[in-house]
Amino acid sequence: MNRPERIYHVSKTQLSVARFYGGITFNGASYHYDDESDTLTRMDIWKAQCASSKEEAAKAAKAEREKWTKAQIGLAF
Repeated sequence: MNRPERIYHVSKTQLSVARFYGGITFNGASYHYDDESDTLTRMDIWKAQCASSKEEAAKAAKAEREKWTKAQIGLAF
């Protein structure tokens, strides 16, 4: 089965639901959503990227924290 490494322009497709959940499963593979580039990256590729660079891993962790903190603030009444 063909599982692409990246899917671009996600917010303009049926896969846009990934924006709200941080990722999606497509064709049997898990993908991580990146707000900054509006792409889905296959989870094994994304984890390898983070593992290869501590700087990249720190940047990804910070972005995830900020995204979910913003989402929680939006839920406050």
